[in-house]
Amino acid sequence: MHRAASALALLAFAQIGVAQVKSSPQPSTGKLLVATPKSHDPDLAQSVVLLIQRTPEGAIGLILNQPRKDLYFGGPIPLGVRTLVRSRTKPENSERVFGDVYVTESAASAKSPGARTYAGYTGWSSVQLDDEISRGLWKVIPGDAAIVFDTRPDTLWQRLIR
Repeated sequence: MHRAASALALLAFAQIGVAQVKSSPQPSTGKLLVATPKSHDPDLAQSVVLLIQRTPEGAIGLILNQPRKDLYFGGPIPLGVRTLVRSRTKPENSERVFGDVYVTESAASAKSPGARTYAGYTGWSSVQLDDEISRGLWKVIPGDAAIVFDTRPDTLWQRLIR
């Protein structure tokens, strides 16, 4: 579908589905999305996503289980680099995701011990994400720092989907 037509279709769907969105559960910042076997999206199938921002307009997440050589593949939207840091105190220029997990775009935080840097991100409109969850494409689970900083991220999906 042409990009403009796709955007118009999404806008029309958003206007029609407003009442449905308000009544459906909305995962908040800090929740984890685990793709179910029903998901056949080539970019997100078998992925574990941490929602780093959720607003009434949409959501932004980072794929946790696709490590690359020096960084992680955060998602198919190739804009920016973000770093997840675990810290007892708020690192400079960061936003709290949940507990002691923070996200930042600061290059200095990428050098923190245990920090993980992600290229790209995932994103949805609120209507789109809520629709995907209602269709069973995502399992929503509470955020957990042990999952976010798991030492075997390449097997994370297989362990969480059980």
